[in-house]
Amino acid sequence: MKINSCICPGCCIGCSLYLVESEVEEGAKEKIKVLHRKTGAVNEGKLCKFGTGLHAYYEREALNNSIDGKAVKQEEALKEARESLDSMKPEELAFIALPGTITNEEIVSFVSLASEFGCENVSFGFERFFKGIPEEADYIIEKGLPFTEVEGATKIILFFIDPFVHYPLLARRILKAKKNGAKVIEVSFAKNERGIADETVLVEAMEVERIKERKEIFEESLIIGELTPYTNPQFLSLMLWLKASTSSMLFLLKPFLNSTGAFLLGGNGKEARKRKDLFEILEGVEKGEIKALYLLETDLAGVMFESEEVAKTISKLDLLIEQNAFRTALSDDADITICSEPFYMKKGTVVNIEGRVLEIGGESEKGLRIMESIGKERLYEEVHEAVKKRLGLGNPEINEFEIAVMREERDFKVAEPKMGIEKREGEEGYFLWYKTNPFFWNGVTDKNFVEISAAAMRKLGLFRGDEVEIVQGVREERMGFKISELPDYLILSEAKLAITPVQGLLTRVAMKRAEE
Repeated sequence: MKINSCICPGCCIGCSLYLVESEVEEGAKEKIKVLHRKTGAVNEGKLCKFGTGLHAYYEREALNNSIDGKAVKQEEALKEARESLDSMKPEELAFIALPGTITNEEIVSFVSLASEFGCENVSFGFERFFKGIPEEADYIIEKGLPFTEVEGATKIILFFIDPFVHYPLLARRILKAKKNGAKVIEVSFAKNERGIADETVLVEAMEVERIKERKEIFEESLIIGELTPYTNPQFLSLMLWLKASTSSMLFLLKPFLNSTGAFLLGGNGKEARKRKDLFEILEGVEKGEIKALYLLETDLAGVMFESEEVAKTISKLDLLIEQNAFRTALSDDADITICSEPFYMKKGTVVNIEGRVLEIGGESEKGLRIMESIGKERLYEEVHEAVKKRLGLGNPEINEFEIAVMREERDFKVAEPKMGIEKREGEEGYFLWYKTNPFFWNGVTDKNFVEISAAAMRKLGLFRGDEVEIVQGVREERMGFKISELPDYLILSEAKLAITPVQGLLTRVAMKRAEE
């Protein structure tokens, strides 16, 4: 039996826990068990549902080393990867790594690897958001805030975010703030049934624009929102405009553990503006302009909504290299697969949303060595020192109890944004609202139902045990349903459906009773 002190990769918070590895005995259900680490600086021993079920996340099928589907030794796969990348023109290459299970050291190595082949198409999933905002506002995206700022706030605005669903450990901090006397206001399409807010500002589906008329409620507040690869850039501009127009602070959480590390080490706002973003890279593949892709620890088809379309687009590549610990939906299509270690085994660090530099707790340098063997061939110690230098870490020892990466508030101006919802023919009557969560972004279906109003149930003639069919053009999704206190027009889903969000918050859909 081996006990590993490690970090949960479920979201940007980076909760501490123990993973206990044991030999699989006959009749045993688990090889890995999760234990609470009560001394953890981030979460004080508490875990959400994703964290307590982390053993299932790590017991997925391992990726092997292969070339054209044939198992090979890793050295052969690395040699083939190096030669194949070298045969491509720089503009034909792209590198994608959504920063959920990659360390700071791997980020530095990944960017360096791309530069070795002259490639500037490097994406960590958030590049497009920097292109429409002033440089003075970059810090809002790049860095988060310590949770002490949440606990010490006098007024908190939950901006279309449900902390119990999106980031459960954040909810505990908000409850502490309430005990300290903070007023909590939620701006939402529906009232949170858990009652965390003292006041709810309800927004109609077509009236997001009218939030600007209520900007006085944002004065002297801490606005908490979320930024994901699918966030509508106009919605980000609205949040920035509210922050810039009031004496408030804006705290944006992200779904990937090392998002902050990716911004600080993989490309800040200035560098991101020069690059193609995630969607532009996929568009380039579709057009035949990008012919080779290196995927690092990223289940691209699993993370993105248009999984079938993404897989179809990726199949047009001349070269797909996948480096991962586990198999993904694209593994069978990869020309070269390279097996790295599971996240909890890694040696290295991440930067959580508070700015804490956290050690993963593992001893393996395998993932880093893979990239360095193709690239500059540096040792772990060299890359680690480069990380510390770029993060401005003077203390030789990493300390989880210190906020090592601080942000400095700055004034900036943002043009007043115009909000709207795209109208699509044949898709009237309902709006789908996704409440994302760690299961959502890690390809795990935690709930097999959507939430609808009692009025919608009666209108569709639904009974217990029935299912609904949600339609968006040619896309259809069949799900169970649960009755909740929602506006009649709203469908709420915590699971990823076949429906693609059009405007980031609400998406027009049709809904009907599913036929047997």
